[in-house]
Amino acid sequence: MNKSVCVITGDLVKSSALAHSEFEAVMQALEHAGHEIGRWATSAPLPPERFQGDGWQILLISPHLALRAALYLRSAVRHACGSADTRIVAAIGPATLGDRLASSSGQAFEQSGRRLEQLRGRRLWAFDGALSDTSAITMGDGLFAVCDALSQGWTARQAEIVGRLIVPQAPTMTDLAGQMDIQPQTVQAHFAAAGGHGLLDGIEAFESTFIEPEAL
Repeated sequence: MNKSVCVITGDLVKSSALAHSEFEAVMQALEHAGHEIGRWATSAPLPPERFQGDGWQILLISPHLALRAALYLRSAVRHACGSADTRIVAAIGPATLGDRLASSSGQAFEQSGRRLEQLRGRRLWAFDGALSDTSAITMGDGLFAVCDALSQGWTARQAEIVGRLIVPQAPTMTDLAGQMDIQPQTVQAHFAAAGGHGLLDGIEAFESTFIEPEAL
């Protein structure tokens, strides 16, 4: 099957500094988050995979969800271990899907992996793709950069709260407070301190740009 998809490839930042238990907790959190993201779409994608020690990869068959997924993945990592983080590159493009990610191929896979190798400095996220509208790629990459910067300073608690409020059909802050057995004001304070309102604006802008089928 050849279709346009989004491939998200990442690896842990300074994974050698993590204790073995922390490393495994983070990798398991990423795997669980990848499965949860798969449930956001109407069709089940291939399951997430680990590779090269601290590397990981997931497939999105609904590419417009890429920025929301990146934030959800970081929330999973930071909630699992407050000192951990992951680099993330999402790339949209054609792909030939096999029975697993390792046996799949195409521009989305190639560009996601290549851009990850090029990431340097403080920036940990990037967006790329093989689209005719290059201005959309530039805008998407800018949104990834801004949301990366806003979310790099999350605490574990902020990450947990943001992660639960950015999923599709998320609960209200009041409902989430009840689920977590904390005050609504506490949820609101953590969400605001984590830049949650600006991040939701970024998600809305990204998804309004990439949701149209012809953009893929």
